Order: sequence, then C-alpha cells, then structure tokens
Amino acid sequence: MDESVRNSTKLDIEGVRQQSATEALRAESEPKESYRKLGEPDVNRNGFDATTTIRAENGHHAMPRENGTGAKDGEEERMLNGAGVEPSGAEPTEKDKLAQKEVEVKFIPSQNGDARIDMELESQQALTGMTKEELMKYANDPFWVRLRWLLFVLFWALWGAMLLGSFYIIYDAPKCAAPVPLSWWQEGPLVELDGERQFADQLPEVERYGAKGVIYRLPADETYLVETAAVQGKLKQLVSTFGTKDVKVVVDITPNYVTKEDALFQEALQKPDSVAHSAFVWREAGMKPPNWLSIAEEGSAWKNASNNQYVLSQFGADRYDLQLGEPAARDKLKATLKALLGQGVRGVRLANAKHLLINRDGGDEAPMNLEEADKSLTHTDYGFWTHKETTYREGLGELFRELVELVHEQTDGEGFLSVTEDILRPEVFAVNGTLQMDAPLYGNIEFDLREGSGPDVARKLRHDIENAYRTISEYAVVASGAGSGKPWLQLRYDRASLEHVPASEYTVFHFLLPGVPVFPLDVLARGNVSSESVETLEKFRATPSFQHGLFNVYTDANASTIAYTRLKSGNPGYFVVLNLASTDQKTTFDFSGIDGIGSELTVVLTSQNYAVPNVGVKTKVPVDAVPLSPKSALIATYVPTK
Repeated sequence: MDESVRNSTKLDIEGVRQQSATEALRAESEPKESYRKLGEPDVNRNGFDATTTIRAENGHHAMPRENGTGAKDGEEERMLNGAGVEPSGAEPTEKDKLAQKEVEVKFIPSQNGDARIDMELESQQALTGMTKEELMKYANDPFWVRLRWLLFVLFWALWGAMLLGSFYIIYDAPKCAAPVPLSWWQEGPLVELDGERQFADQLPEVERYGAKGVIYRLPADETYLVETAAVQGKLKQLVSTFGTKDVKVVVDITPNYVTKEDALFQEALQKPDSVAHSAFVWREAGMKPPNWLSIAEEGSAWKNASNNQYVLSQFGADRYDLQLGEPAARDKLKATLKALLGQGVRGVRLANAKHLLINRDGGDEAPMNLEEADKSLTHTDYGFWTHKETTYREGLGELFRELVELVHEQTDGEGFLSVTEDILRPEVFAVNGTLQMDAPLYGNIEFDLREGSGPDVARKLRHDIENAYRTISEYAVVASGAGSGKPWLQLRYDRASLEHVPASEYTVFHFLLPGVPVFPLDVLARGNVSSESVETLEKFRATPSFQHGLFNVYTDANASTIAYTRLKSGNPGYFVVLNLASTDQKTTFDFSGIDGIGSELTVVLTSQNYAVPNVGVKTKVPVDAVPLSPKSALIATYVPTK
C-alpha cells in the first residue's frame, strides 16, 4: 500500500469523510464551521450502510467509499447551521443528540503530509458583567446608598467587637497556676537541738548549716505547764535567740497525759460527776480492769487512785492518760497550742499520736497474730498484745483536723502541725482523703539504710521508697496558704541511723528526696559533714526540679546500687546515686536504662568517701558506666532527651 492510501486510512474517523491533505490545509484557512455526524436515517436515505471497502483500479488503491449508491463527496456531512433538520416522525438517537452539539473542527498539518483533525465543543457564550456606565446608573440609588452605609457600619462594628472580645478573653481567661513556693518548714532542713546545752551556744552551728528551723523537745511533764512563768521564760529565750537569725522554732510536746498535780486531774478526783472526771479513763473499784499493759514500766497500766477507782496510767507513775475524745481534755490541749503559738512558736509536733484516743469501755486486749508476733515475747511484754483498745482509734482524723486548723488559723498559715513518730497507718489520720497533718513521718527508708550492705538491700530500699511516696501521695493535706497540696514527708535520721552509712553519704542521698530533712545537730558536726556541701545541697533544694519536679527511683542494671532522679520540664535534671557496697568488686554502674536521661552526666557533688581518680565536680561521666567508690554517693545533672 503506497503512502497516499496509508494517509487516507489514518483520516478515517466515525461519521466524517476524510479530505485530502490539500483540502485540509485550505479548510484550515477558511472560517470554522460546525458539523455533526450523519445519523443512521441519513445513511439509509442515501442508500448505503456504514461499511467501507477499498477498491483497486489499474493496480492502485482508491480512497475508501461506502457501499451503496455512491454518494458524492461531502453529501454525508450536513451543515448544522440551519441545515440539520430531522425528518418528521423520526426519534433521534443518543448519537444524534450528541451530534447536534456544536463542534469546532481544526485541521492541523504535519511535516510528513499527514493531517490531524482536532474536534472540540465550542465554549458557551461567556458571561460578562455590567460595564462602568451601567453600574454608575445605580451609584446614587437610595437603596444602594443605604445598603453601602449599612455594610460599612456593620464591618467596623464587627471589627471593634472582635477587638474588644480579644481583650476580654486575654483578661478573663484562666491563668496557668504558678507553682506554689515551698514554706519555710518544707525548704528545711530542721535541726533538733540538744536540750542539755544553752541555746546561744548552738546558734552558730545552726546558722552554719543553713537550718530553716530548730526543734526543741519540751520535757513531757511540762506540756500542760506552758503558761507557767518558768516554762514561758524558757520558750521566750528560745524564740528570741534563734529569731535574730530568722530561724523558726518548733516545739515537741507530749499531750497524752497530765501529772497528779494537774488542776484538771485534781478536780476529777474530787468531783466524780464533773466534766473533768470524763477527761480520764476509769474503772470502778472491786472490778478487775482489762489486761492493758503500761508502756513505760512493767505491769498493768491501771493504777489505784485516791477515790478508790482504777485510773489509766500507760506512761509511768503519776501520769494519767487524757481521753482526748472528750471536750474537757481536747480544750486543754487546744489551750496549750494557743499558748505556744502566742509565744512565737511556729511549729508543733505531737508525741505518741496513735495513743491520743482510747476506748474507755474497752475490754481485754488480744495477742498479736502469730505471723506478726515476736516469738521471744510473752504475755507480760507490751509488744505481745494488739492494743486495739488504746491505739489507732477511730476519730483520730477528726481530732487532728481540729488541731491543724487551729495551728493554721493562729499563725496565718505559716505554722505547721506534725508528729514525732511514724504514723504507720495514714488512713486513720485522714478524713475524706485528706491527711490531717502537714509533715507526716512515714516509711521504712531510715530502717533500710540502717541495715547497710546486703545482696538485696538496694532492691528493698527501692521498693520501700516507692511504696512510701506512692501511699502518702494518695492523700491531700489541709490547705494552709503555703506549700504543696500533698503531704511533705519528714526525712528523719540520727546517729543510730549511721551505723552502716556514713553521715556525708547519708546526707547527700537524703537531701534531695521529696521531704524535709530532720536530724540532730551533732549528726553533721560529729560526722564531719562540711558546711559547704550542705550549702550546695540547699541550693539544689531551691531549684524547680527539686521543689516541683518529678521523682523516680531506680537501681542499676545489676540492682546493686540505689539512685533517683528529680526533673521538671525545661530544667536540668538531678541524678542522685548511693553505693551501699563495702567492697570494690565493681567500680562502675550502668544506669542507661533510665528513660530520658541521656548518655552523659555532669558531676556536681560527691560525698567524703568518693575517691575515684580524675572524677570531681564538673567532670562528665557516661551514664552506662557511672564510677563509684564503696560506701559513697554522687549527685550529677543531666539534660533530658525528651
């Protein structure tokens, strides 16, 4: 097949007779016209179908033609502009409907003689807007003038309203609560004074170690004598001596009993039907009293009184227990607290807190459970019995709520109320989920550290630290206008606590635990703890990471050392580690498992026993190989990774 036939075949499209290349070029220069495809009726009308054949004449191929009568060229195409009228009675097909749409036909020549036909629907007539002259006819129309002014005023009114609204949102939006600063007794430390020494002689040491408060233990028999001249003079001297250095005074009292000379007890003896009589616990003469034992001495806790009755005396001879559930006894304790606070005391700790309420009608005590009992004890020992009638009685929470509210009210939220012993059962001292004291003493941290080294001491210490803080964090505290909303533990230790852990190491490890360190003055002085290290620790305690940061406890990969972190977002974290081992079998410890700690630590403080060569303050150490000496402690900072 020659080139002309091949080109003609390419131009064979549905419903359109192809033109020669010359005609296509001429048609391109002529005005464009619209065509439609011949419908089936038109084809039938001309007497041929849509089948095409190619005939050869004289050995040459001819242009394709439709079989039939041999319609002339162009007869199959009809002009749409007025020429495409369908015969009457014929229903147009879908193709006819599409063919009736105006089509723009373009003939595009190519260099090799081929011609390409491009067919496009003509665009609908474009929608044009009004001209300027047409618009100006309405410029002064009253309706449009009013509408323009209305929209103008409405726009500026809405703009002004949004501006004022933004100011109101900024002003009235809830503010992010600023972290509540710690109160003086939370900042600590609190130092226990030596009652045998003059107050003035202890002031320089207290000042050197940066104590925020001192604790004076008032002799137990003087608890209800604070309004006497002798005790008042002693307390005034105490407050004035340490007040010159802005050191607050805390007093320990023993509110459980009065002596035989006390006016309330004398009134109770003389007037069996008086209110004073109900402030004590009695048993009628001739009746065997319960088997309650004395705490301070061997034998029964019941004593014969001069009125021929038995009276409860758990704390020794001539000391008679108050029943603080009764108004007369409770008012006596409140009067004592007011007297102390009125003389400038800013903190009070109560001794023997679990004994403050007694079941006046209680019967015999039951022995301890065999699993809990000390097998070496007998029925004559105090620890053999459960003491459910005289300890942890229901109502302790209500009693402490009255007392702590009194202290806060009398000191405008500056003072605090606490205890001197481990409360053991915090739920007894709580009311509706609120622990009714400011700084409880709770947990086995001190006891674990007393055990010193051992194969599982680090694991046990971690467990007890986590348990103590988890348990105590379940309670809120009575709002006092200062401090945090959670109980702030007392972290107490004394010379007996240092049997296995030296004073410097104990202090470094203890000071950044959540709570306030409480210790006798001689612990630091005799333990050769430098004032510089304590000053550095107090600076760390003033940082956001300590005061408001998260607290987590860890052991190393082999669970042989104990560590914890303190971290507040946006601040450097603190990493504190204590090596309890007494041998140097291993000198580096892996803490890379701590989430978010980073790969490097910067040492900021070491204890006295720390003796790793080339490691000191500002030294960087890898977190997966922290170097530690036996019985040593270290504090480092780190940049959290997330």
